[in-house]
Amino acid sequence: MIFKKNNINYNTRKAHRYLGLFIGIQFLFWTIGGLYFSWNNMDDVHGESLLKHERTYFKDINFATLQKGIDSIQLDTKIDSTHSVRLINVLGKPIAQYRYFEQGQVKLQLIDASSGALKAPLTGQECLELAESKLATKTPIIKVIFLDKHSTGNHHEYRGRPLPAYAFELDHFSNTTIYVATEQAQVMAVRNTNWRIFDFMWMLHTMDYNTRDHITNWVLRIFSVLGLVTLFSGFYLFFLTSPTLKKLRRKKKKK
Repeated sequence: MIFKKNNINYNTRKAHRYLGLFIGIQFLFWTIGGLYFSWNNMDDVHGESLLKHERTYFKDINFATLQKGIDSIQLDTKIDSTHSVRLINVLGKPIAQYRYFEQGQVKLQLIDASSGALKAPLTGQECLELAESKLATKTPIIKVIFLDKHSTGNHHEYRGRPLPAYAFELDHFSNTTIYVATEQAQVMAVRNTNWRIFDFMWMLHTMDYNTRDHITNWVLRIFSVLGLVTLFSGFYLFFLTSPTLKKLRRKKKKK
C-alpha cells in the first residue's frame, strides 16, 4: 500500500479501501450474526420447547431434617461455612443441594430432604430416568455417553458445566442432547442444532476462538477500533469529495 505525500484525498481513499478489505469479512460475520440472533427464538435455542414447563413446590419441609444431614457431613468433614441450600425435585423426591465451603473450596452434597440421609450422586439409570421425566413428549433416546471429569474441552458444547455427567441423544429432528450432571442430580444443559449454530455465530461475533465466551479479548478490541477508523475515514472522504461541500468551501474562500 503506497501513499502519496501531501495528497490527503488519495491517501484517505487508499487507507479506507484497504481497511474495508481487511475487516470487511468480519463486518459480514457481525451482520449475519446479528440477524441470526435477532430473528431467532431463544426458547428453541435453549431447547426449552422439548422440556416440561413446570414449577416445583414443596410441602411440609422439615429443616431440622436437613440439619440432620448437615451434621452427618460434619462427622467426616470440617465445614467452614454454608454456601447455599437449594431444594430440587429428583424423580418425585425432594432433594437438597447443600453447598458448603471446605478450606476455601465449594463442595456439594445431596441430602434427602424427607429423611436427612446423605444421597450419593445419581447412577446412570437414575440420570436416564430423570432425563426422560423432563421431556414434554415421550422421545426415544438413541445414544448415551458418559462424560468423566476433565473430558470436555473449550469447544465442547457442554464446556464449563459440572462433571461427571451423562449425555442423552434424542431421536429428534433437532438433534437434541440432554446433559444430566450426576453430582447435581439435575439437567444442566440442552443442546440442539439451533444452539450449535447460535454458538458458532456467537464465536464469530465475539471473535473469541478459544472459549467462545470471552467478549473482552484483544482481537475483538482491535477490530472494533479498526471498524471505527474505517467508518471515520469514509465520513472524511465524503467531506473531501462532496460537490456540495466543495461549493461551500469555495464560497467561503471568496469571502
